[in-house]
Amino acid sequence: MKTTHLARALFGGVLAGLVFLSGAASAYTLSFSPSAQDIGLGGFATVAVRIADVAPEPPGSPGGLGDYDFEVVYDPAIITFDQATDAGALGLAVGLDAVLLAPGRLNLSAFSLEAPDDLLALQSDSMLLLTLAFKGMAPGTSALFFENITLGDVLGTPRTSTSSNGSITVLAAAVPEPGTLALLAGAGLMALGGRRLRRAVPADSARPECSPGPGWIGSLLRQ
Repeated sequence: MKTTHLARALFGGVLAGLVFLSGAASAYTLSFSPSAQDIGLGGFATVAVRIADVAPEPPGSPGGLGDYDFEVVYDPAIITFDQATDAGALGLAVGLDAVLLAPGRLNLSAFSLEAPDDLLALQSDSMLLLTLAFKGMAPGTSALFFENITLGDVLGTPRTSTSSNGSITVLAAAVPEPGTLALLAGAGLMALGGRRLRRAVPADSARPECSPGPGWIGSLLRQ
């Protein structure tokens, strides 16, 4: 589903001509972060989708990002899509739409309803678009890559794009959570400290010596 807003496209037609006459503007860049990660079987991976090089480049396009529509492709035998979360980079917007077109092919799209100047004030040259969550289904490595990319600036003028790939590796064994690792490390240190303390106490000091009290003679006489 292509989401380039018609009104923006018409309003930005003159600027598109200026971009053509003044030379091609730099491409917007899509990427995954982290670019590679490991999860355990049945675990979840969170992947950020980022865009960069969207700052204004006069003359021509005002820059910024007004709409996007692209597909994320992955191996459905190794990971499965769980959810997508919008990062709010387009301000007030229609979307985020996340649609599974086929196993292993996810379409993501949105377009902004903000005024161009307001939208530019919200954005930066490199920003987070959205996050994706995947679940590990089988051991192996799934590539992540973008296809069928459509991007528009704050006026809807189409922009060229580049992208970099990512990957998720599912391990046969579960990967402990950071909190679990911290608990295990703490328990190990406590156990080690206890062993050292027991070794530092002399064996003959473990049980105090008992000496007969002053009344033992009277006890013997009463017998």
